Amino acid sequence: AALTVKFLTKRFISEYDPDLEDTYTSEELVDQQPVLLKVMDTADQDGPVNCERYLRWASAFLVVYSIEDKRSFAGCRRYLDVLAAHGGGCARARPVLLLGNKLDMEPYRQVTKAEGLSLAAAFGCAFFEVSACLGHEAVRHVFHEAVREVRRAA
Repeated sequence: AALTVKFLTKRFISEYDPDLEDTYTSEELVDQQPVLLKVMDTADQDGPVNCERYLRWASAFLVVYSIEDKRSFAGCRRYLDVLAAHGGGCARARPVLLLGNKLDMEPYRQVTKAEGLSLAAAFGCAFFEVSACLGHEAVRHVFHEAVREVRRAA
């Protein structure tokens, strides 16, 4: 939720309801081409149990974990497994980007960048580390990169 809000509003929210799921729309200019982005911020507290609602809906997936939370990183593997099984692999028609969030919390890091890179490589995904509370440009870049990946896949 924090990454979505940062992307759409350039503001950081430190508190949000993890059970709140919503869809947002934004008109963007990516590589001088207009695109209407629809972002579904999911609330899968129990993992990818009931994910059919977005497996068919989405053109790309951003799978996010906290670099300061080893359990969130482990949870990403379950999502990547589901996405790979559903789409025939991450690098297929529906690109997947693996994101390590909370780069600003480097002193509390539990997941190394090498671990993130390794998991992304195992699933053929793009990998980025960002921070929702720091600059907007890196977050914007990741969402725009998702658009580029979709365009390349098309």
